[in-house]
Amino acid sequence: PRPVGMLSRPLRAWPCSHADVDIGPGGNANPAVLVARALRAARAPAVAVDLRGSASPVSLGGAALAVAVAGVLARASSRTRLQHPSSLEATRRSRTGLQAHCNRGVRVSRVARRASDREELDKELAASLQERTLESLDLDFVIERLRNNCYTAGAAALCEDWADLLANSSEEARQLYRQVEELTLLEDEDLSLAEQLNIAGFVEQAASGTILEPGQLQSISEAMAVMMKLRNGLEMASTRGVQIPALLQITERIELPDELLDILLEAFENDAELSPRKFPEIAELKQRIAEAETACAGEIRRVLSSGKYVKYLTDDGYLQIGEHYCLSVRPQHAGRVGTVIDESRTGRTVYVEPAELNGMTTNLTQAQQELKFKTRRIFGQMSLAVLKANEPLKICLEAAARIDLARARLFLGEDMQGDIPEVGDEGIIVCKRARNPCLILRGGIRVVGYRLEMGIESQGLLLSGPNAGGKTVVLKTVGLLALLVRCGIPVPAGDSPRVDFFDVVLADMGDMQTIVDDLSTYSAHLVASRIMLNRTAQTGNSALVLIDEAGTGTDPAQGAALARAILESFLSNGARMVATTHSMQLKNWATEDSRLEVAAMEYKGAKPTFRLLRNAVGESHAIETARRLDLPKRLVKRAEALLSEDERSLLALQRSAQALEQELKEKVQLAEQREADARNAARLAEEQALVLEGRAREIQNKEFALHAKQDQLSSKLESEFKARAEMHEQKLDKIIKQLKAGAGSDGSNVLKLVGDNIEDLRLERDAEAELMLMEQKRRAQIPGALKEDEPLGMGDWVMVLAQTPWYGFKGQVSRILGGSVGMPARISVSIAGKSIDMFKTQVGKTTAPLPKGNKAKNNKPIDHRDLSKFVF
Repeated sequence: PRPVGMLSRPLRAWPCSHADVDIGPGGNANPAVLVARALRAARAPAVAVDLRGSASPVSLGGAALAVAVAGVLARASSRTRLQHPSSLEATRRSRTGLQAHCNRGVRVSRVARRASDREELDKELAASLQERTLESLDLDFVIERLRNNCYTAGAAALCEDWADLLANSSEEARQLYRQVEELTLLEDEDLSLAEQLNIAGFVEQAASGTILEPGQLQSISEAMAVMMKLRNGLEMASTRGVQIPALLQITERIELPDELLDILLEAFENDAELSPRKFPEIAELKQRIAEAETACAGEIRRVLSSGKYVKYLTDDGYLQIGEHYCLSVRPQHAGRVGTVIDESRTGRTVYVEPAELNGMTTNLTQAQQELKFKTRRIFGQMSLAVLKANEPLKICLEAAARIDLARARLFLGEDMQGDIPEVGDEGIIVCKRARNPCLILRGGIRVVGYRLEMGIESQGLLLSGPNAGGKTVVLKTVGLLALLVRCGIPVPAGDSPRVDFFDVVLADMGDMQTIVDDLSTYSAHLVASRIMLNRTAQTGNSALVLIDEAGTGTDPAQGAALARAILESFLSNGARMVATTHSMQLKNWATEDSRLEVAAMEYKGAKPTFRLLRNAVGESHAIETARRLDLPKRLVKRAEALLSEDERSLLALQRSAQALEQELKEKVQLAEQREADARNAARLAEEQALVLEGRAREIQNKEFALHAKQDQLSSKLESEFKARAEMHEQKLDKIIKQLKAGAGSDGSNVLKLVGDNIEDLRLERDAEAELMLMEQKRRAQIPGALKEDEPLGMGDWVMVLAQTPWYGFKGQVSRILGGSVGMPARISVSIAGKSIDMFKTQVGKTTAPLPKGNKAKNNKPIDHRDLSKFVF
């Protein structure tokens, strides 16, 4: 059976003398009934129902299920015995004959079959091993999460069947990934799919000739609208230039017949009512009925208000029975009022429709019957259209489910921080940081990643290391990554992973008795190995084999020899292989065989770190594990005493190595902390330097803005001065003309005019002198600074003397710019590797700084400030 509880093949049984039924955890009713049928077909005279695997009857669907199964078996057998978990002590495997187990499904052992049926038996065991592989790798947990991400019922149904979910070729897997990748290019409004589209049952019901109910037809209509909107949205995205060929290939299958669209699309309103816009005749009938009901109600109210029948009534109201409007009347007066429609339970009151309403209610009844007939006819036409479009509807639902499943794969990949891998056919796995998907989905905050490489330089990987160190997790991670590729789900394996397509993925993990029930544990592992060798004989590099704890379960020397022979056969077949072991013989062989790479799980500080160390061989650390798990100290000491001298020396060396490793780790941590502190200090210094540089740049910009404003004011004053000078000249010319004109007249007037003009000129002269004085103050020389006319050349060393952030700094002149009118020349000075612009009158000439170590004649260091090599 499949892990989801569906059988992949029919159950068969053979005649036997005794049969047992073992119902374990996870059983359900369907497998139990199938087991009962098989045992009944086996014609066994004695049957026992074994419930030892179930501690609670709830897992069996209740105690009633067990009793029902026993009853079915009793009808097929002469003796039936029902065993409760508390009373099961008899040996199960000592009985001869056929056993049926219901452990996460139904498994019937085939080992008791004849040797002539070995080939058929191997095929069935191979299928059972395949199912056991999927279970042991926890793929069912991942698929359950995938199902939870599905919106539509069809997509959820696809998750229940491995045949629909797993790709059968590398090209098909790549196509699944293309669908996922294209979904990331779409906007939210492009993919409108939030309905369940759970109409498959309605479609099947219509196919049988049944007229569907209005609610069912409305569900089909709404589903059709959703599917058409889905197709239109993807086609609109394609017209915008979004490249989604893989999705469009699916949506091309969403094609519905015109007859179905015409009659069902937009045919309903809320509450499964036919749309009046779609069916105006229905709206007209409803209007007629409403008008008739209004008229009837008005007429009976008029009859009541008239008081015509008041002496015959038991109350003063009316009631509606179906389409009839009735009065409550005493039985003896019913004939005087109208037609009796109904009576009360006591018989003391009859409900009579007044004679005044007979014709009106007849019209109402006819209109209601006509509405019912036409509505029924429309529903029949709709059901017939669904019947004719049965196959197209199924195809459309399947296409919508495929798109929804692709979106679910995308969501699941995001939940696992997965990436779309490169998929080839060469049996290569290259992952920078492979992590176990189940651990991530279960909420693992810091899931350890592994660097995996297989199929390039080596065919397989042999893992060793401590117990509970994570070897099996690595094994499951590799297998799950291969299966996720088959499902088209992004893999959590770091950036740019490559996981090729593996047609065969088989795992020998856990208790193999679940596939072969009447053999010992080790024998069951051997049978599983035989099946795996047969399956990988012709598959080459498209097979991935996972073996846990190779060489254990029997005599260590013989078990290691047999395990090596089996592993060599897998490698000779070309299969990719990952195996874990504690056997020293297998570790030594793996280091010598070029087809294998060895790796170990890291063990630090007397505990595992779950990190994978490539090209390393690990120790089991059984004694240290026992000590870490708080086994009694006397037992641990006794175990150490039982070791040989060489083994005790090796154990002491391991402890010494662990102590040195811990000491080295502490020193490395201290060095890293110091390095981090130094980096923080350097970062803070850089930040402070950037802040200072920003402030200096801000001050310099403000200074340049101030100088620009000064230049503007100077230009303005100069213009005003020229204007006033011209005005004075005009006044003088006017005065001269007036003097010439009045030379012959009275001299007193001339003198008065001359005096007045001279006074005006004196006032203006004083004002101009005051302005010139202010300008001279502004141009006051900085002590020691260069004057405007002093020579200054390129490369000269100068010192900043103005009160700026660069006061006291030395630098070389890198550029000389001409000054504006009334302003000194501007220069660029290279200070500390930066070019600073300033006025020539803000600096003074100085000498170049002496190299470091030079001293004056009196052997005293020269006191100067050389900051040319500082970085700010």
